Amino acid sequence: MAVDGQSQSYPLGGTQTERDRLLAQAKQYEASANWLLDQIAIQPGWTAVDIGCGPIGILDLLSQRVGPHGSVVGLEREQRFVEMARGEITRRGLSNVTIVHADALNAGLEKSAFDFAHERLVMINVSAREQLLSEMLSLLRPGGTIALEDVDNVSWLCQPAHASWDVLLNAFHAAFHAGGGDGFIGRRLPGLLRAANVQNIRSRVTVETPPVGDYRRTHLIALIESVREKILDKGLLAETELNEHKEALVHHLNDPATTVIDKLLVQCWGQKSG
Repeated sequence: MAVDGQSQSYPLGGTQTERDRLLAQAKQYEASANWLLDQIAIQPGWTAVDIGCGPIGILDLLSQRVGPHGSVVGLEREQRFVEMARGEITRRGLSNVTIVHADALNAGLEKSAFDFAHERLVMINVSAREQLLSEMLSLLRPGGTIALEDVDNVSWLCQPAHASWDVLLNAFHAAFHAGGGDGFIGRRLPGLLRAANVQNIRSRVTVETPPVGDYRRTHLIALIESVREKILDKGLLAETELNEHKEALVHHLNDPATTVIDKLLVQCWGQKSG
């Protein structure tokens, strides 16, 4: 994801843990992303931009759909993710994809040049959300399609309830929100598009119950590792306490009798007014 140099940096950091998490996340969201692209009916020859693409985002899916006569730009601010994305597109042979190292709030890309602009889990990480949306719309031609995909943590829980889940989730939210994130942004996406005069707005909300072995089942553990230093630096948990809760929660989540209800995935899209 990308944020302006005057705003707070990426709340989850740029560690190897975070890069690995983002690649696993992209794979896990592939089916829902393909569903969204089916609704939008991406056409061969289109120009598309994936804002805050991270190590891969939906660049591979867009590359296949726009075909050899189309083009895809992956926009990413974090240098480590830029390098990884360039490696991924080379490894996968995505010759119609270009990675641009730039800020999402001031992309420097040609205005009114794209048929499709997309972000996934970027709005959740930035504080200047209206500015990000304005920049995305400025890149679209009149009638072009914008798509937002973000989560809302309102549904995120485990059953039976566990004290370590509550402690770690509260610590994650405190560190994440202090860094400018909003774990409950999903519910606001339709309103953000309406306020920006986007037309023909549509949305879908889905939620799943990941089984044992599914990446999303232990997503909270992965996120805790991504913000571990922030949790410790802010004194939200002592290191021993954090490790003990993490160990207890891993044991609980590995029990097939435990149900995990995932975060809501909110997908919202519409057309730039002409």
